Amino acid sequence: MDALSTLAGLLLAVLGAKLLVDGGTAVAKRFGIPSLVIGATVVAFGTSMPELTVNVHSALGGSTDLALGNILGSNMFNIAFILGVSALIVPLTVSPDSAAKDLPMCLISAVVIGVAGNQLYFDHINSHELLPSAGILFLFFFGITMYYTYREAQGGATHKRTTHTAKIDERHAAQGLSTGRAAAYVAAGLVGLVYGGELIVDGAQGLARGFGLSERVIGLAIVGPGTSFPELIASIVAARQGNTGMVIGNVLGSNMFNVFFTLGVTSLILPVPLDLPLNQVVIANAAVTALLVLWVTVLRRPQIGRPLGVVLVAAYVAFMAVSLHG
Repeated sequence: MDALSTLAGLLLAVLGAKLLVDGGTAVAKRFGIPSLVIGATVVAFGTSMPELTVNVHSALGGSTDLALGNILGSNMFNIAFILGVSALIVPLTVSPDSAAKDLPMCLISAVVIGVAGNQLYFDHINSHELLPSAGILFLFFFGITMYYTYREAQGGATHKRTTHTAKIDERHAAQGLSTGRAAAYVAAGLVGLVYGGELIVDGAQGLARGFGLSERVIGLAIVGPGTSFPELIASIVAARQGNTGMVIGNVLGSNMFNVFFTLGVTSLILPVPLDLPLNQVVIANAAVTALLVLWVTVLRRPQIGRPLGVVLVAAYVAFMAVSLHG
């Protein structure tokens, strides 16, 4: 029953996010908002709403291990498994813009969790947790990221996230959603996200009790990858179509959003403990992201090919094996 509840919650949250994106995009289009700006706002928020919903419910219920495990599990799934599988289908070309800005910022988002959550080492405070002050810092970084994304969108830059969204928006325009129907989509999407988040958290907690696993492991191995499953499908489809910029954009954008916004909001609701096993996941996530930065920016190899794809997938398999035995 707990497994069915978790699965139903994941499906409901993903469907809710899709309805929210569809309706929000149509409403924004009705008000004459450019497609590129829609991509930097409506779709960027909507596609990461499942993670946010799960974390808010977890934090309000005091399940901080599940909340942080969800984010770290989702980000590791994105940066290692999704990129790795996509690179096995077709070599992924990293644009100069992503290499210069997005990859380094994604690495910062991975490292800042460890820095902010380990005051015992850096500030000699007897605490290993993400405090509300860290949440404010994350949201500040998020504001900077959104500002520059919005400026690029206004300037017509071919940005990774906004280019993908322009294509999505053209499809919505063809569908011709009325304002009333679009508003209904938004309302239904929000309901699906809220109720789906409750089912996920309740089901995950039940699974943890039933199988004798920690909520951290459930978050890392089930909830995190589950909330990122739509990105996997979208990335595989994009890779098969040769739209590698969309794959890179989805992964980097999702990881930054998860840390800077979702984890920022979570830390404001309730301090999030960062124990040794979670610290190891933080290091693993930062190491994989640093490998990509080294490959693309230092070694100046603009493509993530099949050999590196194999390394990324293998890293994720090893990560899962260690997590399940943790």
